[in-house]
Amino acid sequence: MDKAVDMKAEEIIKRLSNRDEEFFINTTAKVVSVDKRIKEGDRWTLGSITAENIEDAKTYKINFRINLWGKFSILVNELEKGDILNIKNGLAKNYSYNDKTYPQINCDERYGSQVEIKYKKERILVDGANVAWEAKKEGGPNIDNIEIIRLKLEKQGYTPIIIVDASLRHIIPEADKERFGKWIDEGKVIQAPAQVRADDALLKFADGRGLKIVSNDTFKDYRNIYPWIKDRSKRVPFNIIGTQAILHFH
Repeated sequence: MDKAVDMKAEEIIKRLSNRDEEFFINTTAKVVSVDKRIKEGDRWTLGSITAENIEDAKTYKINFRINLWGKFSILVNELEKGDILNIKNGLAKNYSYNDKTYPQINCDERYGSQVEIKYKKERILVDGANVAWEAKKEGGPNIDNIEIIRLKLEKQGYTPIIIVDASLRHIIPEADKERFGKWIDEGKVIQAPAQVRADDALLKFADGRGLKIVSNDTFKDYRNIYPWIKDRSKRVPFNIIGTQAILHFH
């Protein structure tokens, strides 16, 4: 693999003006928009975002695509406009479509890529199923609770990442299924893969990023795997009273 060079976005785009150019780079970019739909093939997954150069007084905005392959694809679920990506060993190349050429950076484990995120807002995880079961609806889980918690966290300046198990959408009231399906399609809620427990996905996600979790579950069965669970500051218990949420931060 060619050695990656440190380059600013405007330098990358200028070099890509040669349509056949491909090279590895280290660079920094600001997120403009995120396509929350992760595309999947037989042996690959792909998430994509639109980004721009880090603007200063002497530069202008340059938009380009960043493709997140494989293990990096899940990052699209937590990115939002204004976040900063630090990329190492990304492959800069062009994508041609309908006689037009579009600059892009591909991040892939095969290249030894690394992607670090500097969040514009602090992220926090939400145990979606636990929240839904807190105040039941028709004897089952109530997705209105998820919306109540989401709005409360956003009001307090957080960006919530809500994870649920694959079975939840099948046991909520029939009248809520279409709305819940849209949340999943739009990336407002992340559904764990079938046969993967939501707790497993939730705690693995938190462990890799050091995030707090909103949940009334104490996760006792996982304390040997994730000792940090014993730290009370890592879990945020809650109450839902009517349409209001109370979050108990330590």
